[in-house]
Amino acid sequence: MKPWKLLTRLAVAIFLVLVIVAIFGPNLADFARGLLGNVGKPFSNTLSLSSSNIQAHLVHSPDPTDASAPSPSHLQIAVQGLKPSTTYYLTIDEDSCGGPTLLFVGSLTTDDVGTALKDFSLNLSDPAGLASRKLWLNFHRGDFNGVSSACSPIDTSLLH
Repeated sequence: MKPWKLLTRLAVAIFLVLVIVAIFGPNLADFARGLLGNVGKPFSNTLSLSSSNIQAHLVHSPDPTDASAPSPSHLQIAVQGLKPSTTYYLTIDEDSCGGPTLLFVGSLTTDDVGTALKDFSLNLSDPAGLASRKLWLNFHRGDFNGVSSACSPIDTSLLH
């Protein structure tokens, strides 16, 4: 094979790789990070939709005038990129997605483009104690014991 033909083919191959990386780069990086970060873990604990964006925050602010008065905590959720018009049953798991279930939160239904916003009022017995734990929001299909379809860490920095 002539050297210029080899160089032309190599240039075309490099160009195609660059186009693929430019288009899918962030998703490929997240995919690779997820694969490498979960080596040795069961597949069911690593499942998440790569195109989904899930934000979950646990918030608790006691009544400033009466610290002994009961005040509910809130789980605030914003999702996009999940399956459209689908009901998910949410649990809070400890340490990892699929870890021990601490709380059955409730159901959440996505709209026709796969987004949802919801605020769940929760009665937590020890909100401050949860702030130091690694909590995950697990999205189950069918019921609370159904297949995990997506998962996200929960931000606990707003628990007081």
